[in-house]
Amino acid sequence: MTRAAVRRALAPSESIHAGKEAYIGYTVRAEGRLDPEALTTAFEALYRAYPHLAARVEFTGEGAVLTESENPAARPEIRFADGDLERPLAGLDLDQSRALSALNVVRDGDEASVCLAIQHSVADAHHATAILSALWSCYTDVVEGVPLDLGRHPYPRSLEDLLAERGIHANAPATPAAPPPATPSASRPDPVIRHVVQHRLTEAETTALANLGHREKVTINGLVSGAVLLAEAEIRDMPLTELVYRYSVNLRSRLTPPVGATEGTNVLGGVGFKVTGELAHDAVAIGRAIGEQLRAGLSDGSVQRSILDMFSRPAAAKPWDPKLALAVVSIMNWGAAPPMRTPDGLRLTNLHSASRMRETIALGGYVLSSFGGRVGIDLGWPEGDPSLPRRLGCLREQLTRLTRDL
Repeated sequence: MTRAAVRRALAPSESIHAGKEAYIGYTVRAEGRLDPEALTTAFEALYRAYPHLAARVEFTGEGAVLTESENPAARPEIRFADGDLERPLAGLDLDQSRALSALNVVRDGDEASVCLAIQHSVADAHHATAILSALWSCYTDVVEGVPLDLGRHPYPRSLEDLLAERGIHANAPATPAAPPPATPSASRPDPVIRHVVQHRLTEAETTALANLGHREKVTINGLVSGAVLLAEAEIRDMPLTELVYRYSVNLRSRLTPPVGATEGTNVLGGVGFKVTGELAHDAVAIGRAIGEQLRAGLSDGSVQRSILDMFSRPAAAKPWDPKLALAVVSIMNWGAAPPMRTPDGLRLTNLHSASRMRETIALGGYVLSSFGGRVGIDLGWPEGDPSLPRRLGCLREQLTRLTRDL
C-alpha cells in the first residue's frame, strides 16, 4: 500500500510566513575537518526523517497549502562554496515552491559557516535548533561509521491545533477575513537578506550576567531586554516610554501536556511591553517589570492566547499601533542551544541567525541565544544599514555596565 501524500492548509500562524517567503538561517561556525560527503549523507537522512523539510508551499484559492513533494528531483539544496563566513546565506537559492529547507556551507580554510535554512511556516527557532542538533548527530554517526536509523517523524502541527486540543481558544470569535489571494501578488517586494552582526559575551561576562539575574531575581532575557531598550532609545533619540517592546515566548513547556520541540511549527506567544513613566530607567528595573508582566500573562492565559487573539481581533489585540512601526523594538529569544555532537577533529564554536524574506518595510530586530556557555545577541538589520556600528556600540556599552565588576 502506498502512503498518501500530506497536504494541508497552513494555519494563520503559519501562512503569514509563507506570504513573506520567510527563511531563517540557523548558522554554526565549525573549525577543523568537515567532510562534505558525510554532511550531505547526514542532511539527506535528516530530511527523509523529517519530511516537512522537503515539502513545499503552494497557493490555491483557499490560501497557502503545505504539500509533500512528489518530485524526487525537488529535494532540498545543499551547497558548498568558498567565501565570506559572515554571509551564511550567500549564493543559496531558496524557493518555497520547491523545498522548505536548504543547507549552505561557506568555507574559508579550516573554518566553515554551516547554515541550515528553514522556511518559518514549518519551524520556529526551538523546532529548528532541535533539527540542527539532529543534523550534527547524524553527521557524527556517518563519520564514525554508525548506521543511521532516524525513523520517520510526523509532520508538525500548527499552534492553532495544539491549543484547541488543550481547550485554549481566542477570547472572541474570529472576524470574517477577506479571501486570500490564489497566488502571491505579482508586485511582490524583493527579498531582504539579513547577515547579522553579533555581540557575544565572554564566558566571564555571561556568568556575571547570570549572577546579577540570580541576585536581582531577573532573567537573562529580562536583563538583555532592558539593555536593548535603553540602547534603542539612545540610537533613535526617542523617549524610552514611547518605545514598544515586542518579544516571543516559547509555549511548549507551558502547555499541558507539554509539546515536543518538533511536534509543532510555531508554538509561540507574542507579548508587547511599554516602559511606564514611574519605572526606573535602568536595565534591572526594566527586566524585572518585563518578567512580572510575563508571569501575569501566563497565569491568566493571555500569553497562550496571544496569537489566536491577534488573528481573531487584529485591531484590538496588537499591543502596538501599526502606524508606529518605527517605535517597535523586537527580540526573538532562541534560548540555550541544544547539545550538538561532533566527531574528533571538528569543533563547533558559535551559533547565530540569518534571514531572507520579502518585506515592504525592512526593519531590524534582535535574536538572543546561548551557545557554549556564552550569550550572543544578534543585530539583524538589512545589509548596509548605516546605523549598525553605532547601534552595536550602544548595546555593548549597556551590557558592559551590567557585567562590569560583578
